[in-house]
Amino acid sequence: MSGPWFIAPSSGWSGTEIRLPPEEAHHARVLRVGTPDVITVTDGKGSVARCAVRVAEPTEVVAEILEQEERRRSTPEIVVYQGAAKGHKNDEVIERLAELGVAEVSVFSSERSVVRWDRAKSEKLAERWGAIARSAAKQSRNPYVCRTSAGLSFTELQRRVAKEPLALVLWEEAMLPLRTALVDTTEQVALVVGPEGGLSRAEAESLADAGGQLVSLGPHILRTEVAPVVAVSALMYRYGLIG
Repeated sequence: MSGPWFIAPSSGWSGTEIRLPPEEAHHARVLRVGTPDVITVTDGKGSVARCAVRVAEPTEVVAEILEQEERRRSTPEIVVYQGAAKGHKNDEVIERLAELGVAEVSVFSSERSVVRWDRAKSEKLAERWGAIARSAAKQSRNPYVCRTSAGLSFTELQRRVAKEPLALVLWEEAMLPLRTALVDTTEQVALVVGPEGGLSRAEAESLADAGGQLVSLGPHILRTEVAPVVAVSALMYRYGLIG
C-alpha cells in the first residue's frame, strides 16, 4: 500500500475510520500530511489499511478507511534473547532486528554483563525500545511491530529456552555450525546472543541442558551488536524470508 506509514492501536480503529495517536499525529504534521492525502495505517499486529485523511490537526489526525487487509506473519517467527550491553548497543540491535522483521527481542542479564538495571531502568528502556521498534516497523513497511522487553533474568531465560521448539545459543567455543542445527520446518526459532564478554561456560552448558543447541557462526569473534544481525540474516535466508 502507498503513502506514508503510521501505526495506530486497534483501539483507534472504529469501523470506517482510524484515529492516529498523538505521537503519530505529530509525525504526520512533520511530514506535512493533510486532507485528502492517502496514508497507510497498521495496528502493528497484521492489519493494514489504506486511508484518506479527513481531519488533519496538529494533535489530531482522522482518516477514512478505503481498503483493508490482514497480513500473516512469515514463518518461522524469529525470537532473539540478547545479552544486556552498555551504551546504546541494545538500541542498535533492536532497530536492526526490527527492520529485518524479528518477532521479539528480550534483553537478559548474565554473569558477564557489564551493565545492571533496576526495575525502573528496565521499564524506561522497554518504553524506549518499543518506540525504536515502532519506528523501524514504519521505515521497513512491516505490519508487525517487534515486541521488546528488558530485565529478563538468566533463570527466566533458561525457562524460555526450555519451551522453545528450536533454540540456538551462539557461543564462541561451540563446534556445531549454525546451518547444521537448522531443521527443515519450524514455527519459531529462538536465538540467544551473549553480552560483550560472551556467555560463560557454565551459562552455555546450562542453556544446553535446558534444550538449546550451542552453535557457531564461524571462526571470527563478532561483537554482541553484530552477531545477532548476522545470525538472523542467515536464518532468514535459510528459510526463504529474504534473498
